Amino acid sequence: MPQLSFTARYFRFVPEGKSLGRKEHELNLDKAKTALLAVDVGGMGHEHMQEIEAKVVSESISPSINAARTCGIPVIYVNNSAPKIAIAHSELAKICKRSFDLNWEEWGSENTVDPKEYVYGDSTALAIPDQVAPQSQDYFLRKHAYSGFFETRLDGLLRNLEVKSLICLGFSLDVCLGSTMVDAMNLNYQVVLLRDATLAQELPDDLEDLSFTKRLITLTEYSIGFTAASNDFIAACDELHD
Repeated sequence: MPQLSFTARYFRFVPEGKSLGRKEHELNLDKAKTALLAVDVGGMGHEHMQEIEAKVVSESISPSINAARTCGIPVIYVNNSAPKIAIAHSELAKICKRSFDLNWEEWGSENTVDPKEYVYGDSTALAIPDQVAPQSQDYFLRKHAYSGFFETRLDGLLRNLEVKSLICLGFSLDVCLGSTMVDAMNLNYQVVLLRDATLAQELPDDLEDLSFTKRLITLTEYSIGFTAASNDFIAACDELHD
């Protein structure tokens, strides 16, 4: 079976009191059992992060998605949505209202959905940029919670594809992408985060250093799975394609 081989990273807290820190690990993934999971790649919607977010999309997310497609790795999009489930009464909707003054149903409305099932409207908040838009061979699932696994068909899709390892990217690392990766690990999928193909929701004062994003990358490395650079993943895909 073709192997997808590249360098990944994890973090060790042992020995006690003298952490060994980050360690590199050569991953050899069965290509036939690997998928790329793109979570909320349309972005987070914060004005102060638009510039860096656009850079991450163009320089890391888009090339990684294209590389996966080129070498035959399934690309699975998981995107926010507003199903007609009285979501305005949910705890998540209440949190979004008080934290962001966001009305979930208006924010998540779409003009490409079945209005019997989803809130129909003209919001562009969930639009995916053309450069990373799903293509005909990709998979697209709508979610209505932080995690892409909560009350969706994602686990069933992955089982049908016989996927064991997930290459993860998208937004945001502190909520939607992070929650999806935790659930993936709990369901026994191997998680590999492309650490330069994501961002957390940084406060304006922390934006220059991306301190929150960096801390969550470390958390991923000791609690959820591996991380890798998108260039290394792309090179591994190119080697298989060649």
